[in-house]
Amino acid sequence: MVERSLEKPVHSVERALAILETLGQKPDGYGCTELGQLLSLHKSTVHRFLTTLQAYGFAEQDPGTERYRLGMKMVYLGMKVLDSLDFRKVAIPYMHELVEISRETVQLAVLDGDEVLALEREHSPEAITVNLGLRSQVHCTADGKVLLAALANENAIGVLERNGMPQNTVNTITDINQMLSHLEKVRQQGFAISADELVEGVRSIAAPVYNHNGLAIAALSILGPGSRLTLERISRLVTVLKETCTSVSMQLGYDPEILNNSSLQGGGGR
Repeated sequence: MVERSLEKPVHSVERALAILETLGQKPDGYGCTELGQLLSLHKSTVHRFLTTLQAYGFAEQDPGTERYRLGMKMVYLGMKVLDSLDFRKVAIPYMHELVEISRETVQLAVLDGDEVLALEREHSPEAITVNLGLRSQVHCTADGKVLLAALANENAIGVLERNGMPQNTVNTITDINQMLSHLEKVRQQGFAISADELVEGVRSIAAPVYNHNGLAIAALSILGPGSRLTLERISRLVTVLKETCTSVSMQLGYDPEILNNSSLQGGGGR
C-alpha cells in the first residue's frame, strides 16, 4: 500500500485506491484472500470494496478464475487524462533546457495544412541568431521533413504536390522520388537535418514528439547559423535532441518499449 501524507485522509477511499493500485500490478488479477493478505485487510472487507468497484466498472471479475483485475473504466479515465495533456505546456520546460545546452533557437512545430507551423519558439541568447517566420515549407526544413516522414508515402506525396518543392538554394531537394528516399532515411534514424536548404547559412535538426498512441504529433527542432551549427556539432546535438523528444513524449504517455516506435513510422494518416 502506498503511503500518503494527508492531514485528514478518508480511510475508505484510501483502501479503495490501494486495492486499485494493487490490481494494477498483476494483469491476471488477485483473489479476495490474496488481496486481503497483501493489504492487511479482512477478506470480507476486500470483497465489499471489490463488489462496489465492479459495479462502477473500475474492477472486473474473471468468471473462470474468480480473480479480480482492473476494469475498463480505468482505461477510459486514463485515456481522458492523456487526451487532456497540452503538449505545448509539457514541451516548454524542455525547450528552455535545450536552449541552455545548445545556445541556439529551439522551436516546436506541427503540420498545419501543407505547411510547418511553429507553435512555440525559444530564441538563442547569442547575438547572431536565426529569425524565421512562423510558417515554413515542409520539403526544406528539418521539422517539415520529420513531420512528412510520419505520414504514409501517399499522404506525403500529396502534401509535396499541393505545396510544391521550390528550389530555395542549391541544396534544396526538389524531386519527389529523391525526397521519398530521404524520408525513409529520416524514419530509420529518427531525426532530420536541413543544411542550407531553406536559406543559405541556416541549419536545423529536428526529431519527433509522440503522443500516447505512438503518433508523431509535433517536431522539436534546433536551428541556427551554419557557422555555429557545424555538421560535427549537429552530430553531438542530435543525441540530446532525441533524448529530449523522448522525455516530452513519455510525459504525454508514450511508451517506447510497448509501442516499439523509437524511429519514425511512415504509416500515419492525415
